[in-house]
Amino acid sequence: MSGPPTAVTPSTVTHPNWVVLALTFVAVVLDGYDTIALGLSIPALSEEWGVSASHFTPALSITSLGVALGYIAVGQLVARFGSRRVILAAVLVFTAGSLFTAAATSIWELTALRLVTGLGLGAVLPAAVAHATALNPARLRQSIAVFVTMGISLGALIAGLLGSTLVSSYGWESVFVIGALASAVLFPLLWLGLPDEEEAMGTIEPAAAKHSASVARLFDPGVRTRTALLWGFSFLTFSVYYIFSSWLPTLLTSYGFSKGLAPLGSAALGVGSIIGAGVLILGALRLRMTSVLAGTTVAAVVFLIVSGFLGADKALLLIVFGGVGLGLQAGMIGQAALAVSLYPDRTAATGVGWASSMGRLGSVLGPIIGGALIALGASTGTIVLLACVPVVAALVLVTALGRITAAPVERTLAAH
Repeated sequence: MSGPPTAVTPSTVTHPNWVVLALTFVAVVLDGYDTIALGLSIPALSEEWGVSASHFTPALSITSLGVALGYIAVGQLVARFGSRRVILAAVLVFTAGSLFTAAATSIWELTALRLVTGLGLGAVLPAAVAHATALNPARLRQSIAVFVTMGISLGALIAGLLGSTLVSSYGWESVFVIGALASAVLFPLLWLGLPDEEEAMGTIEPAAAKHSASVARLFDPGVRTRTALLWGFSFLTFSVYYIFSSWLPTLLTSYGFSKGLAPLGSAALGVGSIIGAGVLILGALRLRMTSVLAGTTVAAVVFLIVSGFLGADKALLLIVFGGVGLGLQAGMIGQAALAVSLYPDRTAATGVGWASSMGRLGSVLGPIIGGALIALGASTGTIVLLACVPVVAALVLVTALGRITAAPVERTLAAH
């Protein structure tokens, strides 16, 4: 009889696993698509159901709450079931959630369905990042985390570009039906193409797996301050981005955009987001990730200030909000890459999940604040200028994070 298979770890892998990278990336693309689907559908929903756009605030916020809960739970789920099974289950959940959302007939029904959908959306990203980084070379770990997380940006871009045509031609329901169909096509590919990480890397005792996935590991002496700063940065960056991803189509109608053209605002955010991800990847080759994130956060502040003083020039508005997307989404992607670099493989899903969950808690607050300001009659210019305040605070936190020096994280964690 032959002996047990040799465990494969990122330190022994020398070449990228392109199948794993492609499948995890596409799963996150669909996550990004579905995350903003409701926001770009609101102008049409508001008209069809005969209610003010601000009435959809609970549905927007409960989506982010569901995602945050999914993020928080994913570390323990991955430790118990493995990242492959978590990815598969999460895709099933948000596929069904999207399909049923298209059949919603009331705001409260819509809100309940978005909570369930959000749980699936929240589990996908951390599990996908953990799976991709665990089965690829260690030297590429941060770049792979950026690449997989960039799927969120591409998904937002696709939703924004398709949204105008779908909403105008087939109604708001079609946005969710298309997302559900794409997820249904992806599922068998994930089933066949994603390897089981335990078979590839070797098994780990359940008690050890549970310990590695514990949130307490994120507060070991060598990383606790960096964890706190990272969480704060994520919270602030996500909160501002989701004000705009949720309400930008609605805000743009005040500048004369029709309900069919308003989703182009989401597309502009998506284009800027992809450029921001490219900036992260290129910048990380020469600079520390925290330095790159400080620069992109400054860019977000500058573009927000500019957008606050623009008139009704539609093309220029879209370009400037693309710049806002560049700065903010770079922060959202970069925080996941920082989390991956802070923690060892078995803790990576927990690290990414909790950092992202802090961001998602911010994204619960963001749409509420945006909806309240819209309900109070605040102008788009006022809203974007107020949004500068938390972005400046995020800049302070990421700058402080970059200045911290600590013992090597792997050795510090291993000692506990």
